[in-house]
Amino acid sequence: MISGINSIYDCTFIVCDVETTGLSPEFNRITEIALIKVQNGEIREKFSTLINPKQHIPKEITYLTGISNEDVMNKPEFNEVAEDILTFFKSRNENENIIFTGHNVGFDFKFLNRSLYRSGFDFNYKTLCTCKLARRLLKRLKSKSLVNVASHFEIKFKRMHRAYDDALATSKILLNFLDILADEYDYETAEEILKFQNSKIIKEQKQPAAVKKLKLELKTLPRCPGVYFMKSRNGEILYIGKAKDLKERVSSYFRHNSELPVKIKKLIRNIHSVDFEITNSELSALILESKLIKKFKPRFNSAIKRFKFHPFIKIDVQNDFPRIEKVYELENDGANYYGPFRSGLTVNNLIKEINNEFKLRKCEQKTIKPSSINSSCMYFDIGKCKAPCNLTQTKHSYQDEVKKVHEFIISSEKHSVQKLYEMRMKEFSENMDYERAAFIRDRIEDIKKVMSYQKVITSAINDKKLIIKCRNEDNFELFLIQNGKLVKTYNFRNSDEFNQTDMLSELTETTEYLFFSLSKYVKHKFNRFELDEIKVISNWLALNRDKNSVMEINDNHSKKDVLKFVSS
Repeated sequence: MISGINSIYDCTFIVCDVETTGLSPEFNRITEIALIKVQNGEIREKFSTLINPKQHIPKEITYLTGISNEDVMNKPEFNEVAEDILTFFKSRNENENIIFTGHNVGFDFKFLNRSLYRSGFDFNYKTLCTCKLARRLLKRLKSKSLVNVASHFEIKFKRMHRAYDDALATSKILLNFLDILADEYDYETAEEILKFQNSKIIKEQKQPAAVKKLKLELKTLPRCPGVYFMKSRNGEILYIGKAKDLKERVSSYFRHNSELPVKIKKLIRNIHSVDFEITNSELSALILESKLIKKFKPRFNSAIKRFKFHPFIKIDVQNDFPRIEKVYELENDGANYYGPFRSGLTVNNLIKEINNEFKLRKCEQKTIKPSSINSSCMYFDIGKCKAPCNLTQTKHSYQDEVKKVHEFIISSEKHSVQKLYEMRMKEFSENMDYERAAFIRDRIEDIKKVMSYQKVITSAINDKKLIIKCRNEDNFELFLIQNGKLVKTYNFRNSDEFNQTDMLSELTETTEYLFFSLSKYVKHKFNRFELDEIKVISNWLALNRDKNSVMEINDNHSKKDVLKFVSS
């Protein structure tokens, strides 16, 4: 059901897991099925049910899954839920491409396919196996079992060998793999991933022909963060990329040469040499990559796409009567941007809450010209807007409402979205509606994570100052940020002779702004290069905030406070 060229994020992945009475799709039957729909990089819909297999469940299966004959006695038979299952797969968009996904997907697909056939239905979809992807993307992981791969990504199970819990874990693994394939492997389409899962696994000891041509020893490449440069015979830089692990990333271009996308094959044919520059952290590599791509404009570099699918909330405060909307790109337009959020669901729900709680205008026009001759719309009639368009609401009153929305988003006080969601989560839990409580919990975590570094990217809080600290085995790196812009980077080696006084002296010498009143610093308008840098930093924080340290500087902080944070 895949046709044409389809972006990874335009496809729908339906993750399936089944529990059965045995291993044979022909003679055994399904006892439980779970389906989870993944669209645009997030989990959207879920379906799960126990099924009466109309045959005995062996003791060893009950021991493994916890599903007994008594559990399924009064549950529906498969032919009673077959149409519900097919409806879950049915696309609301005729151009939508659906990929059947699972961990060891062949097992689940064969059971479901055969069960539907017995019920009189045809079932035929392209399949994607997260276990096959694990064998190619996580080569150092000893076992590629669902439990081990989930553990690698710090994904927790409530119950193992139950359909819903296994399908949920597989969905989260899939999202991690899609990020890796788009970010690290430059894969953009579903076709590339479907092909990649079946690519030949070549061990590192075998030197590919493309590497011999370059006279490049892959084993000599360092296992550290950095930026790599692929050059032509005449020294032209063809491609610039970043890597958490230079050896692993550069090697990946040559391991599956026959299975690579056309654009990558063309790149490899033109490469004559590969150079690299080591950095002290992945964040440094990201920032350096962004700068160098703008400087050299390599012809094989596509636009940076790793930020495209993380949404922001935008309030266009540069206009007299701002609107709120969901966007995927920052612009240098003076608006307030909140994000990037990991999940579009968080943004959709947050905007819905704001529209219910507050009376910002919802009309399509970017700007309005209020006049007493303008007629009010249905939003005024149903009490969702106070009609600034016909002067029913004053500009001052409307802007007060905008300020309340801002506080509702960023605050954790009484009247904030965080408190609202916490109350709902508690209510769902008390009513034993644990699935909805878990959904609200995920929204809270997304909002908390964003608000913890929100000072980086919104003009409403342009006066914030920030220190990011990335610590490695041999050194640690400090990133000093003002108005969302990277002002200075410092590198310090970890050693017994580490001198705090010298460090403070160096910090103070070139970063005077850290220790003076915020009121000294005017608002800053970003150019397009700075906006890209802001996106790099804010998106990195979105994914790595819990793994590193961030300090927001305010007027109450002293030099001693800064030093304590830096040296801790």
